[in-house]
Amino acid sequence: MANRSDIRTRARNYLYEATADLFTDARVNQGISDTLSELPRKGVYLEEIHTTPRVVDQLDYSLPSGALKVEKVDVNLGTSAKPDWDEIKGWDNYAGALWLRQRPTDTYDMRIHIRKKFTDLTDDTTATDVPSDQLELVAVGAAIKCYQMLIGYLVHAKNWDSVAKPDGIGLPQVKAWIHDLREIYNKMINDQRRFPRPREINMVD
Repeated sequence: MANRSDIRTRARNYLYEATADLFTDARVNQGISDTLSELPRKGVYLEEIHTTPRVVDQLDYSLPSGALKVEKVDVNLGTSAKPDWDEIKGWDNYAGALWLRQRPTDTYDMRIHIRKKFTDLTDDTTATDVPSDQLELVAVGAAIKCYQMLIGYLVHAKNWDSVAKPDGIGLPQVKAWIHDLREIYNKMINDQRRFPRPREINMVD
């Protein structure tokens, strides 16, 4: 499995900086974290089915770490050998928990379909939960973040007559790089975006 170091190497390929120079590892790592954080808002996220037993009289059930939204809830009216999953209506998703409308009178298993965000990577060795076909997307996003940092570096220059560093690069060129990379990024987003299942709306209850 890939880790943060692998993603950083991919991002550096776009920055054409094989080893840390202008863009330190810390800055590229920040770009990776920011990209992982923003992807769910763009429709790129993990899907997971969380199974937990109902508890008699208990309305709230904690969701796994990283859960963003509940899409569907089922209850097993059958057995473990022959499950019969029946969809539950009338629940809410709030403050990291699933809330049922009515207090259960049984201990049947629930199956909670959730959207999850990608796990932030705090070291270089932990395996990422980003699927292999989406690693390049994170790398491009991180490269864009780094170029945005470079704009801040150039703007900070005190002498506007010499805002042409490093090595003759100015704001217009950096903005052009961001524009080109963002086109690639947006295309990847469109290719990888998930479309949540439609929810039925109960117009009676």
